[in-house]
Amino acid sequence: MAPILRSAATRMAIVGALVAALVSLAASCSDPSGSQQAGLRKVRIQLNWVPEPEFGGLYAAVQDGLMRQAGFEVEIIKDTGGTAVPQLIAQGVCDLGFISGDQILTLREQGGDLVAVFNVFDITPYGFMVHAADAPESIEAVWKGPGTLACESGLPAIKLMQAKYGPSGRKLVPWAGATANFLADPTLAVQCFITSEPPLMDLQKVPVKVFRISEAGYNPYTEVLAMRRGGMDDATLRRFMTAHQEGWRRYLAEPARYNPAIAALNPAMSLEAMNLGAERMREFLVTPWTRAHGLGSMDPRRWQAMVDALSELGVIRVRPDPASLMHWVLDPPTADTVVTPSGQPG
Repeated sequence: MAPILRSAATRMAIVGALVAALVSLAASCSDPSGSQQAGLRKVRIQLNWVPEPEFGGLYAAVQDGLMRQAGFEVEIIKDTGGTAVPQLIAQGVCDLGFISGDQILTLREQGGDLVAVFNVFDITPYGFMVHAADAPESIEAVWKGPGTLACESGLPAIKLMQAKYGPSGRKLVPWAGATANFLADPTLAVQCFITSEPPLMDLQKVPVKVFRISEAGYNPYTEVLAMRRGGMDDATLRRFMTAHQEGWRRYLAEPARYNPAIAALNPAMSLEAMNLGAERMREFLVTPWTRAHGLGSMDPRRWQAMVDALSELGVIRVRPDPASLMHWVLDPPTADTVVTPSGQPG
């Protein structure tokens, strides 16, 4: 299974090639088909990775025709790793894109003005994965070693570990998602997306133990759908978000209905792995907060915690108002639109 990497450092490393990317992607995002003549608004959405269950609600909304019913023709543009998605959104190359919450903050430092309109994971799926045999008892013990830890050292979550627990006792090496290295080294700990790499290990009958980054007291918004401020008026955004949120309700209720189409777009990930990953996702999306406020909704206090953490780490210098980082246009759910942890309304 391919890695899922989310750090601002990884994204910013290719800014030098942004002009060429903009030209290429602008051409791919053009709309010569005349969707406007059909009365549909063309909306281009850039993924920050290849098609996987973490985008399942969007694919469900398109597959079931919810987007067209709401007046949109949606083009989903997949990534293969390394696309500077925040910059593409800020430049208007695409209308919306999936990025990490910290990227909204770091781009604002550079003069960009993006807002989050939907958050996929209420609990961050970032974590560390180790072999189950002789596994440490806590995330602090994982950090302090001994052994080797494969990770993206530029991730705010990794910097937080350093600030909270001191220098790692493990040797830090780059992590590019090569699970073969993990399989070959029983002492290796790796950064992971909990809904991606651990399910793959389970399917290969490799016992692992997973530690959530949130156990260290940092629970950032990891996968948000963002747009330029003012990129859609509220009435249009409400129509779009209603369809997107309903897509997520349907996907969580029956992921096996939608995963075959997603798997066809990503042959590197088996349908079996997608189905298992989707099952693991539910507890990260369906929480007391989202049951009360709606799938995709965000808490300004969580944004404030991110601002505080990134400021203390020196990642950002300006501390924006947390309410300015998000734009939520949907009402709280009613009894028939609440999704339970099992994925069913109720």
